[in-house]
Amino acid sequence: MNKSSAAEIVSEIRKLLLERAFSNACGSAAPGPFREREKLVDLFISKTILFSNSSDGAVDRWIKERLCRANLQSEIAPLNAIDQWQVDAATGNIAHASGRFFSIIGLTVRHRTKQGELAWDQPVIDQPEYGILGILAKKFDGVLHFLLQAKEEPGNINSVQLSPTVQATYSNYTQTHGGKLPMYLEHFLDPPLEQILFAKLQSEDGGRFLYKSNRNMIVAVNGEMPPLQDGFIWLTLRQISDLMSRDNVVNACTRSILSAVL
Repeated sequence: MNKSSAAEIVSEIRKLLLERAFSNACGSAAPGPFREREKLVDLFISKTILFSNSSDGAVDRWIKERLCRANLQSEIAPLNAIDQWQVDAATGNIAHASGRFFSIIGLTVRHRTKQGELAWDQPVIDQPEYGILGILAKKFDGVLHFLLQAKEEPGNINSVQLSPTVQATYSNYTQTHGGKLPMYLEHFLDPPLEQILFAKLQSEDGGRFLYKSNRNMIVAVNGEMPPLQDGFIWLTLRQISDLMSRDNVVNACTRSILSAVL
């Protein structure tokens, strides 16, 4: 099937689904704002249709290639050998010399239960800044696709996993570390309201982080975009859902964002 035919079929499917969404069993207008019904139909099509910008086979080959090209290496090292990180003599906290990024602090925890009070001590990550976890969405031949990146991180199993379009802390996107701005960041800093498919503050793992939250976002883009940066790929929700069933392919941040629409 060529792309023109696929686009026509998708258009007809979308039209039929919208007609059904606009009427209830009695034939009267269904409640709810127009844009929300359109969004639900677009998400349903992306979850179910076999057509995609890249075939499933091409996606598998792309992932395999990214794994083969991984060049990030990490090894366990003593904390006192880590440049710019130090243990505070007074508090015992582990922090960066700049005071930015995050620190490791101690907590004393008490928890009341029916059986009595539990108490324990534990370290926790203190990072008093929220991050942006954002995924771009765009239609190809009428089918909504989502932009993921093959991201290398030092603690990853397999080194490379599929992460959101942007996965950045405040320190990242203010370039505290002296690195480059995350690619596609501009789409998430102040997007027009009509382009936001989802945006909520979500808590980070409370067992490991202290009062940490991220702004989870899905932002739609219209019109032409420049050629994709290296390491990025457009996938439908069906394709992403299939990849989620595999071990160590889709990272936790991507899963967290897309849980709102899958």
